[in-house]
Amino acid sequence: MNLKNGMQEIPIFFAIDDNYAPFFAVALTSLLDNASKKFFYKIYVLTTSLRKEYADRLRLVVDDLALDNASIDFVSMKDEMEKSTGAFHLRHYYSKETYCRIFIPRVFKQYDKVLYLDSDIVVTGDISQLFNTDLGDNLVAAASEEVMTDYEVYGNYVEKALGIYRYDYFSAGVLLINARLYREENIETKFIDLLNSFTFRVTQDEDYLNVLCKGRVKPLSLGWNKSAYKNPSFDDKNLKLIHYKINWKPWHYDNVLYEDYFWKYAKETFLYDSILKIKASYTEDLIERDRQQFNELVKMAEEDSADPNNYWNTRQRKTGETLVKRGLYGGKSN
Repeated sequence: MNLKNGMQEIPIFFAIDDNYAPFFAVALTSLLDNASKKFFYKIYVLTTSLRKEYADRLRLVVDDLALDNASIDFVSMKDEMEKSTGAFHLRHYYSKETYCRIFIPRVFKQYDKVLYLDSDIVVTGDISQLFNTDLGDNLVAAASEEVMTDYEVYGNYVEKALGIYRYDYFSAGVLLINARLYREENIETKFIDLLNSFTFRVTQDEDYLNVLCKGRVKPLSLGWNKSAYKNPSFDDKNLKLIHYKINWKPWHYDNVLYEDYFWKYAKETFLYDSILKIKASYTEDLIERDRQQFNELVKMAEEDSADPNNYWNTRQRKTGETLVKRGLYGGKSN
């Protein structure tokens, strides 16, 4: 156990570029506002291209809160990314930063367990409770990816292209990583090898992680990674972390579920005016572009599901493996 100022240290990683710096400020403010004072929060921000002026001002988020149980460091991953043999697949709003999480266990060898969070979130619960989840011999703990269970086309995709039951597919936007086992089992190397063998076009790094961690996932409650759209089976009293992804982003759209949480914390950041400008400049043309990109994603999912040479069909031909339905997040299991 790492100690800082006599307190257990909780290492939390984000990965951002200039475009997501404003939303990271919101995420960080919400996280620290709701975190237990009994722990020390060591925040690492991984990047390949963040402007220095952004980093300097983002440091002030912690300073302005006058906390003695948190610190923030900015770490360039540019060299790690450039020397990697992986062909990082990108599309639409994805940047190289999305792959930074893959290198965390090796680069930060001092930690046996780390927490990775996407920057397009708001935390409403105590993040120390999430970190202190017992991982056992699992590689990660994560919550269900709602999109895969709520949209038939994506459920079909993960089952037919990846060989993962839709109720076993996790969201990689909130990951508690067993860094010790990750290193021991060479997951980074396996990730790069798989990246160079198959192109997963739909959710990219999330797909690779699901394939590699299959059967070694500790399920988290959906409250720790709730998408910003209505799920009739979800009780809002269990809400602990909101994920504003895909086309459910309050800085682009009106009437997004849970948008009040986002704006509450946005107003507390120095980038509030910048976020308002982003919202005001999001034109109908950009909204139409989002619709087209979503339709393109659906088409990709359909094409890859039907591809006789996709990852799962190729693996089945080689190994005879069949789809296992564990039902980590509901649904029927074998």
